[in-house]
Amino acid sequence: FMCTTASGHSIECDRCKTMYRGDGGHWHEYTCDPIGGSFEVAISGFSNKVSWLVFCAFHIGKAVEKTGFGKRVSLALVGSMGQSALGIGYAVCLAELILAPFIPSNTARGGGIVYPIVESVIASLGVDPHIGEDPVGGFLSFVAASANLISSSLFVTGMAGNPIVASKAADIFGIEFGFSEWVIGASVPALLIMLLLPPFVHILLRPKLDFTNLSQNIRRQHHALGAMSDQEYRLCATLLTCLVLWVGTPYFGIDATVVAYMAIVILILLNVLTWSDVVKNHKAWDTFFWLASFIVLAEQLTALGVTDWIGNSLSRSLHNASPLVCTISLSLAYFFSMYMFSSISSHVVAFAGPFFAAGYVLGCPPKLLTILVALFSSLAGILTPFSTGSVAIYASQGYISQPKWFMFGLLFSVLSLVVVFTVGLIWWKIIGWY
Repeated sequence: FMCTTASGHSIECDRCKTMYRGDGGHWHEYTCDPIGGSFEVAISGFSNKVSWLVFCAFHIGKAVEKTGFGKRVSLALVGSMGQSALGIGYAVCLAELILAPFIPSNTARGGGIVYPIVESVIASLGVDPHIGEDPVGGFLSFVAASANLISSSLFVTGMAGNPIVASKAADIFGIEFGFSEWVIGASVPALLIMLLLPPFVHILLRPKLDFTNLSQNIRRQHHALGAMSDQEYRLCATLLTCLVLWVGTPYFGIDATVVAYMAIVILILLNVLTWSDVVKNHKAWDTFFWLASFIVLAEQLTALGVTDWIGNSLSRSLHNASPLVCTISLSLAYFFSMYMFSSISSHVVAFAGPFFAAGYVLGCPPKLLTILVALFSSLAGILTPFSTGSVAIYASQGYISQPKWFMFGLLFSVLSLVVVFTVGLIWWKIIGWY
């Protein structure tokens, strides 16, 4: 860890209280506390607003799950659009898009809310889960897993690692990349990729669906939920308020973390959540601890010069290229480096900072490189069947074999990259990001 001396210098904590030769040959002591300073650095991530934003958003997601509102929205979409394979695919995509701004865990969103409905739909279509590979189950599983990742890329609150991307961009480029900037930048390419997803997977797998029992099963589940409760109405009002304040951050001047914290307080006061719900939300507390630790790790990698060293090493191989070529090259290298990781968040922590540092040295357009890394942090997750919890859940059902998942993931990644580097670049040029 790096400690700060009384004179404001940063040094390795193990050098505290040691002597050094200063200007004029005089000896001085590094005046800092090695143990206390190390501990202060170690827990600094727990006061970081990024950690608190994700922590609060997890509790908002718990309210969506507890009230049954997330399931109600998903069932309504599948029920209204489930007259064809593409319709069901788009219903799953819409469900992910609607829930993504409020549930920062793509695993909780995809695995806890959308996945049970997808599995219910697959069963209603007459698919035996024990027969192994199946075009119908494979179609819905791959669409749902991909939609989960695309929706994660669209919002800064869509995935736990996204705020780290925004934080590193602020540290290295000095730019503010909040909720509204993220949505504006990601909207056009991400939504187009989402639009192309169901027909693309349909061409790959050509599923033949039997809709005999689907409508009846959806109606049965919807009837079991009953009419919308007062808690759901209060939740909807709170969610809409959050969305307005997040989007309007530049105008209202209220930080996104403050908005999320206010939402938790309001939901408790309105009896949508109880304090017991907050205490027992193990996923929120678990993520809070490891995310805070990851943030400290990322900050210390920068403080120790590791990030700059990797960035300079990357930049040396591109020093003769134009800023745009450098930006595209770095983003592609970042995208395919996901093959080396089994966690989207660890990929972000390890590589977002170094790639931003390389972009800074090479003079890459800050907002352009930031949005590419922001998009690719989630979109690259489809390359493997083990990149994140939600993808692993769908892939583990066995409707698509692992070799085929790798192949389909690579094919869909190529489609996504084509969209990003054509339509995306045009969009970012229009809004003046390069």
